[in-house]
Amino acid sequence: MKAEQVALQLYTVRAETARDFAGTLRALGAMGYRAVEFAGFGNLSAGELRAVLDEAGIQAMGAHVQFNAWESNLDGVFADLHTLGCAHAVVPALPPEWRNPDAARLRELAGRFNDWGRRSQAEGLRFSYHNHAFEFVPLAGATSGTFYEALAGATDPALVGLELDVFWAQAGGHDPVALIERYAGRVPLIHVKDMTGSGDTRADAPVGAGDLPWRDILAAGDAAGGEWYIVEQDHPRDAMDDVRTSLRNLEKMAG
Repeated sequence: MKAEQVALQLYTVRAETARDFAGTLRALGAMGYRAVEFAGFGNLSAGELRAVLDEAGIQAMGAHVQFNAWESNLDGVFADLHTLGCAHAVVPALPPEWRNPDAARLRELAGRFNDWGRRSQAEGLRFSYHNHAFEFVPLAGATSGTFYEALAGATDPALVGLELDVFWAQAGGHDPVALIERYAGRVPLIHVKDMTGSGDTRADAPVGAGDLPWRDILAAGDAAGGEWYIVEQDHPRDAMDDVRTSLRNLEKMAG
């Protein structure tokens, strides 16, 4: 991993962007972040945000786009991503009714992902899916395998990438290093947040402040063709302080 491959998922600083989106982007640029991944635009347009990004010296490497927007407003999604200069478009989570479906429903979901991936590719974008922990439960009605394995197997690797969240993979009982290695060539984006405790005491933490094997994760990501290592925390203690800690620790690990 190189330092210039580090980005920030802006969901981490959602309280700050809700108060002052432009000011938060400027502060992140001053902190040293050179790339971000969007998770909504607040009350600003994509054009207004692009102007702030350019001023702050920050690249929009990608964006999380909610499932219903893929279904209802694909032209608008692509227009916004092009305005921001994104290369990656990501489904961040599945609505509850799509989680751990039966075989027929899985085929339907895979078909949608393949279609969105094909249409993204035609727009010069790479489409990916971001996991949580629920994907690592046994597939409904199957004798072996997980929903994650089944979804990855049912989608076209040339059209559907995987944004692997290492915290949620670990929380789901799977080794993130092994998953990165298994899906090498298909994991352009890796969400990086650390883990402290286990079970009921489990919590996310800045990179380097917990127990995950970062040297192994980063080495696996590099070998698998990882393009971006994206800092994210769902429950930061102090969001701006935590993302600074993650950035500084990743800079130390960069080679």
